[in-house]
Amino acid sequence: MTRKKDKTTIIFVNKNQNINKPIHVPSTYIRHWKKYVWALGACFALLLGAIFYLSYSRASVQLSKDQLARELAKAKNQTAALDTSLIKRYYQSIDQKLGKINKYLKARGIKPITKAAGGEKSDDLVSVEEIGQFYEGYLNRMANYVAYTPLGYPHFGAITSGYGHRENPFTGENVESHKGLDIKGNYGEIVRSTASGRVAFAGRRGGYGNCIVINHGNGFETYYGHLSKILIEEGQKVNVGDQIGKIGSTGRSTGPHLHYEVHKNGKVINPRSFLTLE
Repeated sequence: MTRKKDKTTIIFVNKNQNINKPIHVPSTYIRHWKKYVWALGACFALLLGAIFYLSYSRASVQLSKDQLARELAKAKNQTAALDTSLIKRYYQSIDQKLGKINKYLKARGIKPITKAAGGEKSDDLVSVEEIGQFYEGYLNRMANYVAYTPLGYPHFGAITSGYGHRENPFTGENVESHKGLDIKGNYGEIVRSTASGRVAFAGRRGGYGNCIVINHGNGFETYYGHLSKILIEEGQKVNVGDQIGKIGSTGRSTGPHLHYEVHKNGKVINPRSFLTLE
């Protein structure tokens, strides 16, 4: 090894005394080689420490992330269980109210709408979505039943003659059977359908005068008599509340009023219990 000015030449000789190409390095590297070795060692140690630290930090972050995910899943399950329990209590309250509606419908000769209709039972449902879907179908069936059941007044007015036996309104003598209700009204006032269905008859019908008969498809039929004008035609589909005619005094009548009847499975029944849900 020789020095040349501020550089040192290093010559490597192998065991066969062959000389390799000399290497020139700054002389300061040779004089202060210990410092550089310590510096390189320190850098290596620092780099190694940084690698270990980053690896440890990454493992800690992943561990925290996994723990947080487990806690969130647990909280979600607890919340879902709480929500389901709470919603089930709400639906139990709805069940009670629907039970009352079924009671009213049954009192009018309508088959109650059971929760098990369609092969389902709400007690077997476990999720909020299933409960919601069940009751949506249940309420849709209930709405359909109510829509096709004659409820309420076809015309708002005082009842001047009830269902059952009464004196002959023309002579005041003898007793006759009155098959419906006579509802007071002014000539030309609107008469509405009390349920959805299809018009089975619309025209002149003996003592009824101008008459409409609506078949509601569930054993129920409604009759509207003494009309001054018929606004619908046979075979026409009508919805609950549709205008179907106007009050008059045609047929066997003592003055303008509406004669209203309700039939169930071919038998005349008292319409009064269908005017309200009480």
